[in-house]
Amino acid sequence: MEKRIELTNLIQQLLQRVAPEPVQDVLVEGKSLRGGIEASGVTLVTVRYRNQSNHQKILRLVAKQLTGRPVREAAVYQRLVAAHAQHLAPRLLAVEGSDSGDILLVIEAVRRTTSWPWRNLKAGEALLARLAEFHMATEGAAALVPEWDYEAELQAVAEQTRTTLEQCRTDPDLAFLARDLPPLNRLVLALPAFRRQLLSERPFGCRPIHGDLHPGNVLMSRRDGQDKPILLDWGRARVASQLEDVSSWLQSVSYWEPEGRRRHDTLLTSYLSALGMDRRLTTSLRAVYWMAAASNVLSGALLYHLCVARDCHRSRTQRIAAVTAARDALRVVRRADAWWS
Repeated sequence: MEKRIELTNLIQQLLQRVAPEPVQDVLVEGKSLRGGIEASGVTLVTVRYRNQSNHQKILRLVAKQLTGRPVREAAVYQRLVAAHAQHLAPRLLAVEGSDSGDILLVIEAVRRTTSWPWRNLKAGEALLARLAEFHMATEGAAALVPEWDYEAELQAVAEQTRTTLEQCRTDPDLAFLARDLPPLNRLVLALPAFRRQLLSERPFGCRPIHGDLHPGNVLMSRRDGQDKPILLDWGRARVASQLEDVSSWLQSVSYWEPEGRRRHDTLLTSYLSALGMDRRLTTSLRAVYWMAAASNVLSGALLYHLCVARDCHRSRTQRIAAVTAARDALRVVRRADAWWS
């Protein structure tokens, strides 16, 4: 009830901001949304009201309930997004704290203009160009990112991933995945040095990144008369290699979209071009790219797919899809291990 009262108060404040004159016939509707792992609750709120001229107006917003580490997302919005990514993120409307330390983050509800644009090469290139602009703008802006010991969390998740892959040995349907235990084990053991090398590579170096780029967190929306990519869910923003953003995007699109897989190198070189770099994919650049991709795999993606594949309560279709995704992730591990070794 307390959270509902907080949200109601915020809605009243927002109405005063968008409609300075008195409003009437206010109707508020809420719909729960999937909030991923970074929010304990996400609600799409639709507010219908009439202004003094008796014209019906609609205000749509998304309210995210943040608890524990995910409260970082509110600070990310207030600091990093406000300074360097307002054009790339939903507009921040309000942040409300509670005595318990929980945060209610309220942002605009962004309307999607295209359901699945990623088989279109131009859409993918447009996203990577905007991403390059963001990465260039954030050079030297590490102080804007709230603290998070990401490296310690990554190490813990990577070790859990290794344990889970070892357990696949006893499952006749998954034992073949365990063939990649040697390269995975080598990466997990070398992870601290592996990460230091990645974060010291130039010109990519270490700077604020979005940290969770995949098709579920990007949509095309109408802004300034054009369809432009908008990045959602900034809760995993951190200081890292910008190629972690790029590889996360390209690997996830390649899984869902055959055209993305076929055009992988073309999209990667379009990002380099947007940075003002040579479009050649040199041996050293490929090595850094696969190191970044493996970092993403070890941060939870592979663990998630292995857990779904081993879950007997999941449908056969879900488990087969998870096995396919795990196999793709292990391919990334093998490539990174080959470069690192």
